Amino acid sequence: MQYNVQIVGQAIILMLEGRLMNEQQTAKIRDRISADLAGNEKKFVFDLKSLEFVNSACLNFLVSSKNKIAEQGGELVLCNVSDQLKKLLAMTRLESYFKITGRTSDAIDLLNKASNN
Repeated sequence: MQYNVQIVGQAIILMLEGRLMNEQQTAKIRDRISADLAGNEKKFVFDLKSLEFVNSACLNFLVSSKNKIAEQGGELVLCNVSDQLKKLLAMTRLESYFKITGRTSDAIDLLNKASNN
């Protein structure tokens, strides 16, 4: 798995690409999230449009990332979620645990509205 980063306003957009097969593949992105949190960044979007394959390692990564971000007072929104991942989230009853939007721009809007409340 690879990732790219884009910053839009105060939101850090992490665009995940490829196949997320195991925890070792997420080490660099977890380090990036930790560094951003240490720099007082609080708004994160995971753009999953180019994520090709998901399994339990992917779910573990998503849940642990959300937990870590929330513990630091931040928020995470998932966008461009594949049908495969939506089904996996529904089967594991995690769909309500995450904020999910169809597009990146909607995710940014959701984060901005949350910070204004």
